[in-house]
Amino acid sequence: MSDQSHDPENPLRPPSADALPPESAPTALPVDAAVVERNTRTFLWFRVLFNSRFYYPIYTILFLDFGLTLEQFAMLNLVWAASIVIFEVPSGALADKLGRKCLVVFSAALMVLEMLLLCLMPIDAGKLTFYLFLVNRIISGLAEACCSGADEALVYDTLPPGDRGASWTRVLARLMRWQSLAFMCVALTGGATYSADFMNRLGIFGTLTREQCMRIPLWLNFGMAIATLFMSLRFIDTHPRLSGRTSLTALTRASFSQMYCTARWILRSPAAIVLILTGLLYDSFTRLFYTIGSNYYRLLGIDEACNGLILAGSAVIGIGTALAVEKLMGVLRPSQNMGMVAGLITIGLAGVAMRVTAWGGWAGVLFVVPFWLAMRALHYFLSQYLNRVAESSHRATVLSFKGLTMNLAYAAVMSFYGIQTAWLRSSESAGLVGLSKEQTDVELLALAMPWWPWIFAALAAALFIAVRLRWRCGLSGLLEQDQRAS
Repeated sequence: MSDQSHDPENPLRPPSADALPPESAPTALPVDAAVVERNTRTFLWFRVLFNSRFYYPIYTILFLDFGLTLEQFAMLNLVWAASIVIFEVPSGALADKLGRKCLVVFSAALMVLEMLLLCLMPIDAGKLTFYLFLVNRIISGLAEACCSGADEALVYDTLPPGDRGASWTRVLARLMRWQSLAFMCVALTGGATYSADFMNRLGIFGTLTREQCMRIPLWLNFGMAIATLFMSLRFIDTHPRLSGRTSLTALTRASFSQMYCTARWILRSPAAIVLILTGLLYDSFTRLFYTIGSNYYRLLGIDEACNGLILAGSAVIGIGTALAVEKLMGVLRPSQNMGMVAGLITIGLAGVAMRVTAWGGWAGVLFVVPFWLAMRALHYFLSQYLNRVAESSHRATVLSFKGLTMNLAYAAVMSFYGIQTAWLRSSESAGLVGLSKEQTDVELLALAMPWWPWIFAALAAALFIAVRLRWRCGLSGLLEQDQRAS
């Protein structure tokens, strides 16, 4: 979609750079091939370093082994999502007004602080552990919010306008391959180093305690955070910045004005509304499983050291997914692509709910594969379609609204999971007597999962019917209408 000036006949379109008053005249850096290449490579490294975390293979059991309950774990994830919701859109608007690089660098600095706090976290310290995790989750949410949309918009606007769509498709495909390879390495390392039995069998580092092994993935990720900060400083921001609005009050006013205009634009863009609603529904349920994944593997009876091997397998599949979705963009219509993602999520939720423990629990891992495919395909398609309908002047803000709604939905799902767990703990209390904390955690998960596929299927069907009744067409038709209008 080409960038356009403010249209007086359409006040819902946010003003572009050349529509600003003279005292706020923006200064854009020239874009050449060297800047494009540098920003693209920096973006790939930044996303890989920021998202490939050594503790992901053992995410749930890490929190639980530090002494938290399932209800506290759900609450902390709710707080994490809420902090993203609070800061998401203001940070995106600031990125559009102040400059995208400023927000990306600040996000990387917060990641360093977040990881340092995790590394120093006490174990089984009761309320102190919980409150420190609470602070950690707020910092983590703020870091996610600051880079969400800003890094993507920074690079997207650097690409040559005449070939922007095709270039962005290639960048996303490269990112999926890079992330899959990196995730394979960190998953294998994180899962193996967390297991004291595995590390002591190696005998390389002497005899390590369980607490020492719990912290190894965290210190490794602290090093990753330092590298992320270094990469963030390499970006070259070519987006126009408002040189005249230097005061905090004026900048805040401009940011909230940007948020207001963008929100009105989204509400008047059926394609954007449907994309965001579809994204928040699909993403919340895939992230629900990703959040409790390591506890699911414990439920199947799989050793913790194998968690990294499982996620490494997801990385291998991710490489193939990157190639597949790139082809599907040109073969299937948007509604078909999103329908395929919904089918994968439904299959995954129904499969894990069956708790298949054959072949030592590895048969149950097969039902995790649809989640791996769905998560990668979903975010690829969303990025493609949303960037297609959003204009440069408010691109980061639109992407931040997407992140905001996704995290609102995730917060709602995690809140439901916490309430569901508390209710199951109360109603099934007789059957939990005599079980250890670890056994109780996995048994509560086994009782909770059968609900999920039915809830997702009902919500997905309701969304499909609502879109058809409201606009008389599906996502494909809405995107075609948007392209004709532009």
